[in-house]
Formats: sequence, C-alpha cells, structure tokens
Amino acid sequence: ASAASAGTANMPLPPAETMSSIKKDELKSHLSFLASDELGGRYTFSPSTLVASRYLASRLESYGYRGAGRDGSFFQRVPLGYRSADSARSEIVLTGAGLKKTLRYGDDFLSAQAFDSSVSGELVFAGYGISSPSNKHDDYAGLDVKGKIVVIADGRPEQLKTVLIPGSERGESAARARGAKAVISIPNQQILQGWSAVRDYLSRERLGIVQRSTGRDFPSVLAGSALIRSIAAALGKEEAYLRRPEGKPLEPGMVPLSADIKVDVTVKDSPPTQNVAAVLEGSDPKLKNEYVVFSAHYDHLETSSNGEVFNGADDDGSGTSAVLEIAQAFSLGPRSKRSILIIFHTGEELGLFGSEYNTDYDPVVPLDRLVADLNIDMIGRSRLPNNSDARDQDLADRNTVYLIGADKLSTELNRLSEKTNADTVAMNLDYKYNDDSDPQKFYYRSDHYNYARHGIPIIFYFTGPHRDYHRPTDDIEKIDFEKMERITRLVFATGWRIANMAERLPVDKKPPEDNGSN
Repeated sequence: ASAASAGTANMPLPPAETMSSIKKDELKSHLSFLASDELGGRYTFSPSTLVASRYLASRLESYGYRGAGRDGSFFQRVPLGYRSADSARSEIVLTGAGLKKTLRYGDDFLSAQAFDSSVSGELVFAGYGISSPSNKHDDYAGLDVKGKIVVIADGRPEQLKTVLIPGSERGESAARARGAKAVISIPNQQILQGWSAVRDYLSRERLGIVQRSTGRDFPSVLAGSALIRSIAAALGKEEAYLRRPEGKPLEPGMVPLSADIKVDVTVKDSPPTQNVAAVLEGSDPKLKNEYVVFSAHYDHLETSSNGEVFNGADDDGSGTSAVLEIAQAFSLGPRSKRSILIIFHTGEELGLFGSEYNTDYDPVVPLDRLVADLNIDMIGRSRLPNNSDARDQDLADRNTVYLIGADKLSTELNRLSEKTNADTVAMNLDYKYNDDSDPQKFYYRSDHYNYARHGIPIIFYFTGPHRDYHRPTDDIEKIDFEKMERITRLVFATGWRIANMAERLPVDKKPPEDNGSN
C-alpha cells in the first residue's frame, strides 16, 4: 500500500461539533430561499440569479471566507455571448495547378468555431488523421504538417474499428500537436446527406464563452461537397475516396493545393452572469497552497411564458444548500491544513459554462493547486417504498446515494471515500452511474467533468433522476432533508480528510474520454 493509503485507515474524522453543525433545518432554510417562487427558478440570465449569487456570497462572507474573484470580490464574471458565423464575410479560396476557386460559407463549408480566423497554407491529406502508437497505426508517419492545413477523412481503418482511441491521438488534437495550422474535416455520409439541417443549426446564434484570442485557437472547418470534390480531384481520386472511405486504406500525402480560409464570427453579448467563489485559508504553512474544492451549480431554468416557475429545489438547490453548510462547517473549530475553495457555478444548465470558464480560461486558483473537487448536483430526493412510478425507478432510496467518478483518476480517493462513509453515515454507495457504458453518461453532465478533464480527482454525489427533473414540480416539499443532511455530512467528512492528509492525493489513472458520445 502507498504511504497515503496506509494513513487512510487511522485518519481522524472532523471534530464532532463541526459534523453536527450540518443540520437539516439549516439546509431547509437555505433551500427555502433559493427555491422560492420569488427567485423565479434562478435562470442563468435572470436578475434573480444575481440575487441568488448575492445571497451565497453574503453567507460565505459571514462564515469568514474571503472572495476568490480577481478583484477580491466573491464574484467571477463569466463572459457569455451569442455567436454566429458571418456567411457573407467567410470564405475559402483554393489555388494550385492552374485553379483558383472561391468556396462560400454555408453551401461549400461550415464551421462551429467561436472565434474569427484567417489562415493560409498548403494542404496535406492525413488519411483518417489517427496517430496511435499503441495500436501500431500512424497516418502522420513521414508526413510534415507543420504550418500546413490538414485534411482528414471521417472514420477509421478496418483494423481500428472496435479500438478505443484517445482524443489526443486523432482529429484536431493530433493535427495540432504536430504543428498544423488548421484542419479541414470530411464529414460522414449522414452529415453530408443532412447538410441543409447542419447548415441551419451552425448558422444560428449559439451561446458560448466569449474570450479574446488566447493563442490556443485552432481553426477547423467541415467540408461540403464542392470542397470535397476539389480536394479529391487534386489528389487524382474520385470524390467517394474521401466521402466514403469505409475502413479502406488511405494514402496520406501532399495535396497540390493551397487554401486561404477566412471565418468571420459575429458575437452579441449575453446579460451578465457570474460564478460565486470563496476561499478559507488552511492552517499549514505549506499545505495551505493546495485546495480542496466543493462545488455545485446554482442556476436553473427560465420561467415559462405563462408564468410557471421551475424552482429547481433538487436541481441544484439541494447541492447549493449542501455546499453552503459544508462551507460553514469548515469555518467552525480548527482549520484544515489545506485551504478550502467553495465555488458555485453558473451556466451549468446551458452547457457547463461556469465550470468551463473557471478551468479553461481564468481559474480563480491555479489548477495545479487543486487536490480534488467534490461536486454535488441533485442530492435531495428519495424513492419511497410505495412509489411505483416508472419515471422514479432510478431514484435512490432513503439510505442510498449514487457516487460517480471517485475511482476514475485516483484509487486512493475511492478508498478514502468508502472508508469515510463506513466511519460516519454508513449509507449505501451505489456505483450504477459510474459505469463507463452507462447510457445516461452523468459523469460528463455536471461541472466536475471540467475539473476531471484537467486531471483533478473528483467525486460527484447524486440521488438519481426523477419525474420532476426540469419540471415546474421540482419543489421543496419533495425534498428528503434527513437524507440530505447525511449526504452533506459524508461529503464534508470526505473533504476534511482530503484537506488534512499528510500527502497530496495520488493521481494514478487517466480519465476515460467522452469520445464525442455525449
């Protein structure tokens, strides 16, 4: 056993008075405000979500936390906007072999990128664009793509059809790692046949994080029929060679063409929204530079046109209230050795935007200092024995909580989690949704995933889907506060142990990748 695991068995638990400070009555008090009709459902862009964020900040300040925002406040503004490609100002010009051809955005190519780009370069065909040493396949072998625009066909060679290939070994990631300037992707037949629907979707305004170019931008376009025909002709091939390779061997090599790719993106700012972030400094002079994160999203859904409020008591008023109670518990009694970062994310319901901003763009604390993220999303419900509604069949019973992700990056975290449960609330820990093959893919659907992508160990606590999910009936009357109290104490005790370990949690695994299946 590692030194860390040897120490898990006899790690002290939090002082009794801090555990008992987590009370169902206080959870109910927080939730009564957050899930009230007056807050209108805490929609990401509503004025009421700013009221909710002010409530969370004022509670954290009263517990003795300091704001973790750049300006010293408790708020981290998340710059979101509605983006759309300007089709009149976006084009691709192909030149070479006596050809000069201008291709138009919409009919001839599309792009989902969120930034303006203008790149020029020679074209290189990289076959399926896969470089996977462990599978003895490298489409880039002998190919110099540095400073060039890489063309990639859809699919895989026959021998790799059933193999799991990490995202870093294919597509844009592999091309970029080898110094390519941009990628032209040949889509699959389904996309080409439904091109008009894809064009309509990508031509609409889409919400996303608005950020000035970070230097990490990598232009990528999807080729339509005219562009595919031109590239195939330059390669001396039939169009079907690129459109329908269907596992056949492809021949990577130079394409005797150059391309000027210009994509112009129009951005309209959204109304303001913000994460709430706060720090309680640890007691150890060295370890206080490391942080244990507790997170929940506090946004929910928009009030309907006929005035129906989507209160979001369980989703995720329950997690938000729990994290507030955990924050208070850490402020009572002796300080933990490591610092505590509390973060309430916005924009989760619209696409995990708050956590994406804090991990990919402007972290309030450097990511390499984050030891673990314990994320709570929907822990307020129980399936009672007399409930036979099929929509509630996966709702956990009063003694059960679903744990997701605990073993994905750190064997030690999973061990510590189970030991802490046995030492404290002794709930039934159900790993049904932790299975990589689970079709619901909850591991990829809440804010913890943006931390896990960066190699930060996570645990996601969840009591399961139910008939009131994203409905106006997700109300406080249906919350099981006794169960919520037990789960909140479990999360606190687990985090307390992580925050007081002599050594940092070891990361001994790579997380599974989404593989675009979500």
